[in-house]
Formats: sequence, structure tokens, C-alpha cells
Amino acid sequence: MIRGATVVDGLGHDPIRADVGVRDGRIAAIGEVGKRAVEVVDAGGLALMPGIIDLHTHYDAQVTWDPTLSPSPSLGVTTAIMGNCGFGIVPSPPHLRDLIMRNLAVVEGMNLDALRAGIGWQFQSFEYMAFLRQCGPYMNLGVLVGHSAVRTAVMGEDASVREEPAAAQLAEMKRLVTEAMDQGAVGLGASYSLKHSGWGGCRCRRRSAAYRNSTRWSARWVGQGAVSSRFPSARSCPTRWRRSPPGTAVASS
Repeated sequence: MIRGATVVDGLGHDPIRADVGVRDGRIAAIGEVGKRAVEVVDAGGLALMPGIIDLHTHYDAQVTWDPTLSPSPSLGVTTAIMGNCGFGIVPSPPHLRDLIMRNLAVVEGMNLDALRAGIGWQFQSFEYMAFLRQCGPYMNLGVLVGHSAVRTAVMGEDASVREEPAAAQLAEMKRLVTEAMDQGAVGLGASYSLKHSGWGGCRCRRRSAAYRNSTRWSARWVGQGAVSSRFPSARSCPTRWRRSPPGTAVASS
């Protein structure tokens, strides 16, 4: 039982002071729920609300060295979607990893030295998903497979200078997207932003190729809830309580 919190229910009602009973990881009661509980959390002076779902994050690299995913959980975020804008750190052939990091440093404003020192390359492709399940992230995570990341993995430096992949390259891109979805990715991430340029000002050509290529890549997944980082569709998530960092009292939803 979470006792004495100021409950903000997310439905537009005024905040109320209430107890919240939890059974088997789900909300069982809100209000005066009695005094008997296996565990009581004193939430006096704290706000309690459904966890925030952040649909646009770039924790793809940080999660490899910081499973707390600071600062989002302390701000009430309990579910985050990564791989937005078509960027990510997989697939990551070893000879292209520095290019991947350099592009992230420019497009997403990340510190290149931190990326080089921090990323634990315990994966090369979408075994990254298994890594995430094992590393114990503080938040629930959904991962988009990045259009730019896949182009870079297959085309290398040419991804920034050549619009269309060769037929064999396109086939490999399709294979990688299928692998990602089979491993648990929630969709394909792309972007049409005119402001996205990689290391050295190189154009991220996925802007103009994104619609044509990603449509061909992801046709199989359209009916299965795949989402775009540019236009994410609403998806329901089961309510699930997780242990949060000290000083927070939040529920994931």
C-alpha cells in the first residue's frame, strides 16, 4: 500500500490525498484502503500519478553505461521510446562504430568523448534487445529500429552521399528490419527534418529517401502496430508498478 500520497489520476480531476492499494503488480484500490498490507510505503508529501510515457528519447547509447537513465525516472517517466529520428547504435558493424558515434554527437548534441568512453559494445546487431532486458533499466523501454542507423550499417559512408541503395543493399536493410522486429523492436523510426546533418555537415539522406525506403522496408509491419518516430500512433500499455529511485512515487502505465 502507498499511503497518504497526493494522487493525480491523469484524467483531469483535482488532486486528492489518498491511499493506493497494489496487488500482484496492479492497482487494486484508491481511497481509504484499510491498514493491512504486506508492505506500506509512506508517500506523505509526495505526488503519485500514472507514469509518464515519453515517446521521444535518445537513451540508446546512455543505457549501455547508465541503466538509471537519468534524469527521466526522477521526473516521473516510467516508459520511454528510443531510436527516434531514425538514429540509434544498432546495427553497429565494428568498422562503422566511430561513424555512428560521430553522427550521434552532431545530430543529437551528444558528447563524442562520452560516447567513445561509455558505450559498451556487447552487441553488433539486434541482440541489443537481449542486452536491454538483462541490464535492468529503471524504465520500461520500447526501441524503434532507426532508418539512418540501418542505412549507415549497410551503406557505410555512402549513406550520406548516395540517395538510393543498390538492390542487394536494400535487401539487407529489409533483413535487418525484420530481425529487429523479431527481436522485439516496436517499429521503424525515421525523420524528414531538414536540420539533420551528420558529422562534418554530411547530409543525412534518409530525409528524402525515408518515405520510399521505409515504406518498402516496413510494409510487412503496417498491420502489426509498427510506429514512426515522426508520427507515433497511440499504443496502450498495461499498468505495471516498478521500483523507482528514492524520492519518487510513480506508477508505470
